[in-house]
Amino acid sequence: MSEELSQEMNLVEMPVEGVAAYWLSLKKIMGAKVVPKTLEDEAQNTAEPFIRGMLDLCISGLDDATARHAALRRRDTVLHDMRLKLGLMRDALLSIAVGENPRMVLMRMFARLPLPVITEENVTKMALDMVRLAEANKDGYVVTVSTKLTREELVVKLMFYVLWARREGKAAIEVFGQNGRCRYFNQGLVMTADGHDRSFIKTCLDTAAEEILDDAGQKMGLTLDMALALRSKTSYEDMFRIAQAYIP
Repeated sequence: MSEELSQEMNLVEMPVEGVAAYWLSLKKIMGAKVVPKTLEDEAQNTAEPFIRGMLDLCISGLDDATARHAALRRRDTVLHDMRLKLGLMRDALLSIAVGENPRMVLMRMFARLPLPVITEENVTKMALDMVRLAEANKDGYVVTVSTKLTREELVVKLMFYVLWARREGKAAIEVFGQNGRCRYFNQGLVMTADGHDRSFIKTCLDTAAEEILDDAGQKMGLTLDMALALRSKTSYEDMFRIAQAYIP
């Protein structure tokens, strides 16, 4: 795989066919053998953490049962983190929709964090700093929200949106998300900026979150099965059969 393509990989945004093609291409490159150096280089150049972890399992000394158990636990951990971050985004969007006091949404978001490494006061301070930067550069300031952020980074950026909407009105927030990378959040911004009812926004966001998580779980399952098949030197033809089981 090219280094540029590997760095740009994002399991959530990739179609399932793309995930299958990725693993089949690795099989085609290595042939009947498992080439640790090829997999090590690929892992080093891959920004997508779940795929990177599965590449590492391919060359680990773990037995097959333990490797599968570790992969399943990693999948569950990633999905849990995604669910939490989507929940944080929903909290912020619904708060904006009803014009809630920023202090209340911050407390609600912090309730989702079991061991926050930042205080509520620091979050507010950093978010207000971002507001001042936005005031000075309204046309060029972009605040990107993504599930790739740490939980605390995400809370800070979400609080910027809450504070900006409180200050400038709901319609003013959409422009800042136009270049964002998270389709879920951007769709919520549009619905909120358009003034839709909170219950309608919540229903749409809840449905979208479940679909995103289910889709990601399917692609993680494919990644897991393909990685273990690669590790066990399964033929290209049989790996293709595994991939077909995941493709609608």
